[in-house]
Amino acid sequence: MTSGHASALVNNLLIVWGGDTDSASNPMGKQDDGLYLLDIVSREWTKVNIHGPSPPGRYGHAVAMIGTKFFVFGGQVDGEFLNDLWVFDLNSLRAQATWELWEPAGTQRPAQRTGHAIVACGDCIIVFGGTDGQYHYNDTWAFDVNTKKWSELQCIGFIPSAREGHAAAVVDDMMYVFGGRDTSGKDLGDLSAFRISNKRWYMFQNMGPGPSNRSGHAMASVGTRVFVLGGESSPPPPIEGNDSGIINVLDTGVLKAYV
Repeated sequence: MTSGHASALVNNLLIVWGGDTDSASNPMGKQDDGLYLLDIVSREWTKVNIHGPSPPGRYGHAVAMIGTKFFVFGGQVDGEFLNDLWVFDLNSLRAQATWELWEPAGTQRPAQRTGHAIVACGDCIIVFGGTDGQYHYNDTWAFDVNTKKWSELQCIGFIPSAREGHAAAVVDDMMYVFGGRDTSGKDLGDLSAFRISNKRWYMFQNMGPGPSNRSGHAMASVGTRVFVLGGESSPPPPIEGNDSGIINVLDTGVLKAYV
């Protein structure tokens, strides 16, 4: 059993990497560095036999898919916070499955962090937030996979507060961010959106009933709808108010008038 892992879906293949195997039943567990594939049609798992160097196991990282490439950025292991970027090309499964460490061109790159969020839009990866254990971030970065360059985006609008453990999903050129945990350890329940094309943040308030405050949850988009599931809240909500096992759905189409 693992926690803090990350996954991405491409066609009928679910890709899972990383996570912490330390638990009450396995107190000496290590960070998992295995790459696992689930065929959601046949429901069969495969552990990929990797050749050559691979990223060290970790948790709190974030992943994204662009084309056939699976990107892993950041995370933490044994108290060390990371800002490395590893790439696994699914095409390598046809020969020798290999990871590649992408050293960015230029000197700019995000600070080491865990608990951040990533989305892919076109040929770019967008990173928001996270923590290095001492400092919480609310910066926004873009990585261009063609030039292999990081750039910190100079954003305008209602920039969300610093946080970690939030989740994000993209619809068209809008990245929606929900929840997370702030610098005081309080779990959040706010919804923000970032329009990638003009680098403007939007904040939505008074939208009626929504998901409870949480961190460590997951988000995904299908069409114009964004789904929120899981997570935890500190302090835990009353039993009757705990909706972490319920799938909350946001129809982003109704927000067009505000953005």
